[in-house]
Amino acid sequence: MDGREKTWHGIRAASLSIIAGLGHLYLGEKSGYTFLAFGLALFLISRTFWPPAELLYLSFAIYSSADAFAIAKRGHGLV
Repeated sequence: MDGREKTWHGIRAASLSIIAGLGHLYLGEKSGYTFLAFGLALFLISRTFWPPAELLYLSFAIYSSADAFAIAKRGHGLV
Protein backbone atom coordinates (compact mmCIF):
# COMPACT_ATOMS: atom_id res chain seq x y z
CA MET A 1 0.00 0.00 0.00
CA ASP A 2 1.52 3.30 -1.05
CA GLY A 3 1.38 6.60 0.86
CA ARG A 4 -1.62 7.99 -1.01
CA GLU A 5 -3.61 4.81 -0.44
CA LYS A 6 -2.75 4.88 3.27
CA THR A 7 -3.94 8.48 3.49
CA TRP A 8 -7.31 7.71 1.91
CA HIS A 9 -7.68 4.62 4.09
CA GLY A 10 -6.98 6.82 7.13
CA ILE A 11 -9.47 9.47 6.02
CA ARG A 12 -12.17 6.82 5.66
CA ALA A 13 -11.40 5.47 9.13
CA ALA A 14 -11.37 8.97 10.63
CA SER A 15 -14.70 9.86 9.05
CA LEU A 16 -16.28 6.68 10.41
CA SER A 17 -15.11 7.73 13.88
CA ILE A 18 -17.95 10.22 14.14
CA ILE A 19 -19.35 7.30 16.06
CA ALA A 20 -16.36 6.62 18.29
CA GLY A 21 -14.85 3.20 17.61
CA LEU A 22 -16.21 2.53 14.11
CA GLY A 23 -12.99 3.68 12.50
CA HIS A 24 -11.02 1.22 14.59
CA LEU A 25 -13.41 -1.57 13.66
CA TYR A 26 -13.02 -0.60 9.99
CA LEU A 27 -9.26 -1.01 10.37
CA GLY A 28 -9.65 -4.36 12.14
CA GLU A 29 -8.32 -3.18 15.49
CA LYS A 30 -9.42 -5.18 18.54
CA SER A 31 -9.56 -1.98 20.59
CA GLY A 32 -12.46 -0.80 18.43
CA TYR A 33 -14.97 -2.65 20.57
CA THR A 34 -13.71 -0.90 23.69
CA PHE A 35 -13.83 2.48 21.98
CA LEU A 36 -17.35 1.77 20.70
CA ALA A 37 -18.64 0.63 24.11
CA PHE A 38 -17.14 3.62 25.91
CA GLY A 39 -18.44 6.03 23.26
CA LEU A 40 -21.95 4.60 23.38
CA ALA A 41 -21.94 4.73 27.18
CA LEU A 42 -20.93 8.40 27.09
CA PHE A 43 -23.60 9.13 24.51
CA LEU A 44 -26.32 7.44 26.57
CA ILE A 45 -25.21 9.23 29.73
CA SER A 46 -25.30 12.57 27.93
CA ARG A 47 -28.80 11.94 26.60
CA THR A 48 -30.37 10.61 29.81
CA PHE A 49 -28.59 11.79 32.96
CA TRP A 50 -25.97 14.45 32.43
CA PRO A 51 -26.12 16.69 29.33
CA PRO A 52 -22.57 18.12 29.75
CA ALA A 53 -21.24 14.63 29.00
CA GLU A 54 -21.93 15.45 25.35
CA LEU A 55 -18.71 17.49 25.36
CA LEU A 56 -16.84 14.47 26.71
CA TYR A 57 -18.28 12.35 23.91
CA LEU A 58 -17.30 14.94 21.32
CA SER A 59 -13.72 15.11 22.59
CA PHE A 60 -13.54 11.30 22.72
CA ALA A 61 -14.83 11.06 19.14
CA ILE A 62 -12.17 13.54 17.99
CA TYR A 63 -9.46 11.53 19.78
CA SER A 64 -10.83 8.32 18.27
CA SER A 65 -10.77 9.87 14.82
CA ALA A 66 -7.17 11.06 15.16
CA ASP A 67 -6.10 7.70 16.56
CA ALA A 68 -7.77 5.77 13.72
CA PHE A 69 -6.05 8.01 11.16
CA ALA A 70 -2.69 7.49 12.87
CA ILE A 71 -3.16 3.71 12.89
CA ALA A 72 -4.00 3.68 9.19
CA LYS A 73 -1.15 6.02 8.24
CA ARG A 74 1.69 4.92 10.55
CA GLY A 75 0.66 1.48 11.77
CA HIS A 76 0.33 2.48 15.42
CA GLY A 77 -1.90 4.86 17.35
CA LEU A 78 -1.26 8.12 19.14
CA VAL A 79 -0.16 6.55 22.40
